[in-house]
Amino acid sequence: MAQLRDVAKEAGVSMAVASRVLNGDETVRVTSETKARVLKAAQALAYQPNHRARALRLSRTGAIAMVVPSASNMIFADIYAGVRDVCVGRGLSIFLCQIQRPAVPERQLVDLVGAGQVDAVLLQRSDLFDDDQLAALVSVGIPVLLVNSSLPGHQGSLALDDAAAVAMAVEHLRGLGHQRLALIGGLATHDAAARRRVAFDDLVHGDPSVVEEAGWEATDGSVAMRRLLSSPVRPTGVITASANAALGALHAAQEAGLRVPDDISIVAIHDTWVCAFTTPGITCVAMPLTQLGRTAATLLLDCLDGATLPNSTLTDPPPRLVVRGSTAPPSA
Repeated sequence: MAQLRDVAKEAGVSMAVASRVLNGDETVRVTSETKARVLKAAQALAYQPNHRARALRLSRTGAIAMVVPSASNMIFADIYAGVRDVCVGRGLSIFLCQIQRPAVPERQLVDLVGAGQVDAVLLQRSDLFDDDQLAALVSVGIPVLLVNSSLPGHQGSLALDDAAAVAMAVEHLRGLGHQRLALIGGLATHDAAARRRVAFDDLVHGDPSVVEEAGWEATDGSVAMRRLLSSPVRPTGVITASANAALGALHAAQEAGLRVPDDISIVAIHDTWVCAFTTPGITCVAMPLTQLGRTAATLLLDCLDGATLPNSTLTDPPPRLVVRGSTAPPSA
């Protein structure tokens, strides 16, 4: 029976490229001719992948873990959908796990995945972990890919283009005429939050602006918005670092008697279905979360096939502005 290395040799490509083409990975950067050559080689050799049998031969479990800070967070559902697409195509199982505030951080992941129960881990960083705690967490002896986060000294991360997303939100508000902007961001312990703050500070340098380091959830957005509304110079445009925080910010603004967007405009980084059904709907910068999941899972499974985990940023497809009713020109 033909194996993957036979297909790769016949097509004149690496095993990683052959694997990604045969599994329909749309992010693999090869020409259409190369894809056709790989598919032709697989057909000629009657190649049939059997990932579970391969896992047994290699003493593998045929499963990976996806670890998130909160399984109820809507953002993670889109990432999980992309991970599932790839894993189902390769005949692998996914364990969805949750890690909250670390008590003994070096034991958290070991206790969740169990010795020998999974082959590799996709990990979404919680802002409750500092770098030292995260380093202890990922030292489990199997491949760990950090999703939309990174860690100095750790090889294996895939981030989103946070700077481009913030720039899109700032440009949208400025295009409407807003000059006093605010950012409701995540905690500084999370590197994605730090990237978004740096991008915001660079873009609004010299303009009236303020940053509230709050968190990702609705309660965080609500608390931060109340603080912003009590400041001497109230912003007219607010960017939240997550869609969940935007829900809380919208609620707090309306509870204070403000009209959105007449009195204050709100833009969220990330988009979820809920943002289309609030009153008003929330303008969002949609990030490619499903593609993030697909790419992350592909990189992790390629690592199990011998490839090296990269530290990279997903720039294709780029962020996309979704304009709804929460943004408008500032009132006189």
